[in-house]
Amino acid sequence: MKTLTLPSEQTPIQKRAYSVRSGARRSKLFRVGTWLAATGLLVIAVAAMVTQAKRRMEIQTVSDEQKIARSLEIIRTSTPTDRKVLRVLFYGQSITRSGWHKSVVEHWRQNYPYTDFEVQNRALGGFASQALVRATEQDIQAFYPDLVIFHVYGDHRAYERIIRLIRSLTAADVIVQTDHGEALPDPPCAEGLQMTLRRQPGCSGVGWVHQRLWNDEMSYHKIPAFANKYGLAFEPQRDWWRDYLVSKHVEPRSLLEDDVHPNVAGKELIAQFFNRYFDNLIEHWNGETGNNVVSFPANSIENAGGQNTFQFDGNRLELLSNKTLASWPAATVDGVSPKDIDGCYQVTRASSIRTVPDWPAVRRITVRRDHTPQDWTATLVNLSPDQKAFDFTVKGSVTGADGYGSSGSNFVSNSGRFSIEADDWMVERAFQEKHIPLQAPLEAHWSLNYVCGGEPEIIGLGDGSMQYRYVIATGLPNGKHTVKLSSLPGGRADVTEFRAYRPPLHEK
Repeated sequence: MKTLTLPSEQTPIQKRAYSVRSGARRSKLFRVGTWLAATGLLVIAVAAMVTQAKRRMEIQTVSDEQKIARSLEIIRTSTPTDRKVLRVLFYGQSITRSGWHKSVVEHWRQNYPYTDFEVQNRALGGFASQALVRATEQDIQAFYPDLVIFHVYGDHRAYERIIRLIRSLTAADVIVQTDHGEALPDPPCAEGLQMTLRRQPGCSGVGWVHQRLWNDEMSYHKIPAFANKYGLAFEPQRDWWRDYLVSKHVEPRSLLEDDVHPNVAGKELIAQFFNRYFDNLIEHWNGETGNNVVSFPANSIENAGGQNTFQFDGNRLELLSNKTLASWPAATVDGVSPKDIDGCYQVTRASSIRTVPDWPAVRRITVRRDHTPQDWTATLVNLSPDQKAFDFTVKGSVTGADGYGSSGSNFVSNSGRFSIEADDWMVERAFQEKHIPLQAPLEAHWSLNYVCGGEPEIIGLGDGSMQYRYVIATGLPNGKHTVKLSSLPGGRADVTEFRAYRPPLHEK
């Protein structure tokens, strides 16, 4: 049996040994405590740096006047004797589709009468970002706008992909809008490291806090960061909506027709906010010009051996004229005829589902290599009661029958001209939305158009004159190209300018 020796009964040697062991334990505890403290301080320092970096991502360091300088220049420099055209695309889903944009367009035409606004609204109700991204490429290429006004709900990663498509396929200026308020929005939360245990309004979490609700997160943090990253003008609609509700003591429901969609008063408020925002940008334009679209007169082009040769940087080239040319300008781009350029053949949006008129029957038709302009028809048969399953055949108006497919499999036409992914058919989704079965046979239609020949786009300028646009080439790889015009019908005097479009991103 071991005898316990009290410290008071220990010999000097035992006391020294005990002291050494105790000191070692204290030293070890001190080292552990020091390591824990250092680790804690390092974690806090890293968290603080991440917080600051995140906040810097959301701060707009370039003014919105710079970001949409070309659009503002067009409006500010239009005169009765030099009328200019601004092509505007409203894009997104049901909020954009709801009609508030009509008040905006009317306001533009009253207040800026010497600018001719060519406007399309191609928003698709019910298409959150993860659905809209499937339609974006063909939607924006078909119109090729100068200015895009964009709002959509949904996944932030798909939202960013849409932005990247717009910025890599067009040279358009872009304004992104945040959400209006489906209720009273929370105030913005200063996300990141928070050293106090007192939770701030709108925040969730302790220590590392974040915005409490997703729509607030998207509007207050994600969209501003995208605007800063991709050079987009930013309209903080949600902030203004919240300020209006609070300052005017307005019940949110009074501005809505259901849980999210604005009623007549709500749409008018959205339009008022936008008009105030856009008018302010126009008023404060300081003469800056955009660098993504370059215009040059015909007489600046070198003429050698009867050919007009020049270079441009971008993915699209247009010839603008003040009269109809005798024939389409004959040209090659990098030695290739436009008839052999894939981008000169553009597919239209598919015809709509009858039960949901806003929706195309198929979200995306991918043209592989089809240089035969024609109309296409897909005929759907054998629809199951739940509309999940069906078969279909496809037929071209020129090339004839081109294959048979079913809803459960990705489809490639027999000729290899185009493909359709199974998930892009909207039949089942339409049934889930409306609970109205579609009856077979059901037809879906689309067309493949050749846009680098045929008839020019004609735009009335409001004073009785016309602008004629001839697309020399489009859908090119975004970079430097050499153009040779072997035929310029009517001579250079009839050509107002050549216009080259260079998207700011060089990738899809």
